[in-house]
Amino acid sequence: MSEHAYIESKPKFSVIWFVPIIALCVTIWMLYQHQLNKGHTVFVKMSNADGIIAGKTQVRVRSVKIGQVESLRLQLDQNAVIAKVQIDTMYEPLLTSDAKIWVVKPRIDESGISGMNTLLSGVYLELEPGTSKVKSSLFTLQDEPALIGTDIEGKRYKLKSKHAEVLDVGTGIYFRNFKIGQIESANFNIDNLAMEYGVFIFSPYDQLITNNMIFWVASGVSINLSTEGIDVSTGSLSKLIKGGISVDYPPDQAPSEIAQEQVSFTLHENFSTALEQRFDDYDFYLIEFEQSIRGLRAGAPVEYRGMRIGTVEQAPAQLKRNGQPLYFQQDSTSIPVLIRIEYGRLFERSAIAREYWQQHIEKWIRNGLRASLKSGNMLTGAIYIELDFYPDAPDARVMTSSLYPTLPSVSSGFTALSEQVTKLLNKLNDLPVNKTLDQLDGTLREYRQLAMEMNELIGSFNQSGTTNKVNENLDTIKVTLTQLTSSLRQFEKTLTHYQQDSTMVEQLTDTLEELESLSNTLKPFAKGLNEQPNMIIFNKQTPDDPEPRKK
Repeated sequence: MSEHAYIESKPKFSVIWFVPIIALCVTIWMLYQHQLNKGHTVFVKMSNADGIIAGKTQVRVRSVKIGQVESLRLQLDQNAVIAKVQIDTMYEPLLTSDAKIWVVKPRIDESGISGMNTLLSGVYLELEPGTSKVKSSLFTLQDEPALIGTDIEGKRYKLKSKHAEVLDVGTGIYFRNFKIGQIESANFNIDNLAMEYGVFIFSPYDQLITNNMIFWVASGVSINLSTEGIDVSTGSLSKLIKGGISVDYPPDQAPSEIAQEQVSFTLHENFSTALEQRFDDYDFYLIEFEQSIRGLRAGAPVEYRGMRIGTVEQAPAQLKRNGQPLYFQQDSTSIPVLIRIEYGRLFERSAIAREYWQQHIEKWIRNGLRASLKSGNMLTGAIYIELDFYPDAPDARVMTSSLYPTLPSVSSGFTALSEQVTKLLNKLNDLPVNKTLDQLDGTLREYRQLAMEMNELIGSFNQSGTTNKVNENLDTIKVTLTQLTSSLRQFEKTLTHYQQDSTMVEQLTDTLEELESLSNTLKPFAKGLNEQPNMIIFNKQTPDDPEPRKK
């Protein structure tokens, strides 16, 4: 074969062979660019898809569109809806694991009316980026919008409440009627049966929150009934609708050190309860009473001469020894009451008050410090415990058992008054009045008989004239004198019972002194009732200060 023929037999490579290859590469490149421009796919789990439309509902951050809902489908168990969302590639860094997504729609709350523009444009999904470095592609739709943005400065704290009313998320926190924060989260703890709130305090008001702050629920309406009339005050409209939380320093106390973030405080029912329960530095003591404790309730005050120093914890004390309640012990007839001495009530620096109390309590007991029950309200029968010095009280000391130290007590109040009257009546009943009267009656009868015999004797002297008759009369006189001597001795014996230093006179004197003491005790009370009959219900009125007259 010739060289020319060999050349003609070789395959010919034309440009047309490269067209399909180039087209394929272009297609792949376009698909890659399309997928790249399409963005990042995430999935949002929601309870229902109310108002959300596939291919229309947008995803926004600060009103800027960053993506769109592509499709909606039911979860396999049909208990939720899964929305497939496409996020633009440039916004992919916003999809952190702590990002929050919620539906923006018309809402009315204490902060006002929001989302009204969605009435025309339809609802949309708002995304709030988080601070985590971890990316995520699965999110759960929140029921409520995020209240506090990550760019808002402030501090977060915790509130715990067992007895206060339940408050909603978004409820405001007020310092002297000025809003400084709000509730960010609310959860009911089933372990300790308490409400737990997460609150946020805006900067710079977080500098107001100190360790001695007290928190209480403010309903917005305050009613105070006193002898001066009825005082009604109301707060803002938002307080009337949703209530609120008030925070302030205790009266007559300066702010302490600023509280650290995430510190936990107690949320109280009202302001008065917050004042009473803010003392958390205390010791427990037992007091055993040999009298009825009817009217004594947990929460009753423990006072020292009118100054409150503690609170009744349990009345009677629910304590056991050897499996038996203390007030059912065979060797004791007393009723134990558990109290707590709150050192913050003694002095604002409770550590100093604790040390002073523990160093001197034994000496005070030796000097007569005793606990007693006092009437707090005669209308309701409520009573409280008072500590005071009784110099005549029997010797005692603080008894330390395996449970709590025990303070000695004395009977007082109306119970002691009743016991005093009963004791007085018993003394009167024990006086030998009947025996004394019988002795006096017998003595008088003997004197009456003696007088009759003397009359007969005198008559016989007048009628007699003989010696024999005189002798008979002398014998009669001797017998009569003997009887008279016996009668005088009996009379002297009777009178000894009524001598100045006799037992009878001492009993009568003691009885009269007790009657006088009882009368002096009741005189101020009777005088007060006479001047102001309603003093049992209301405090006793004091006279007004005199005003100088004009010249």
